[in-house]
Amino acid sequence: MEIPRMEVDALKAKIDAGEPVVLIDARQPAAYASSPRKIRGAVYVDPNDEKAILDLVKDLDRNAEIVTY
Repeated sequence: MEIPRMEVDALKAKIDAGEPVVLIDARQPAAYASSPRKIRGAVYVDPNDEKAILDLVKDLDRNAEIVTY
């Protein structure tokens, strides 16, 4: 199964246009904690924490495009 990819400019255009987009930051905890770069509005989830992932999925907007990075 191939996962569709989105270029940064296309994502920015969707956000700027007010399209419903949910950004999920799924970096490893150490990479997330040490990074000064975080996208405002993105939701962080530890990719190793199955319960956190399941909890996040339950609350996702089903009408929004889901973008994970």
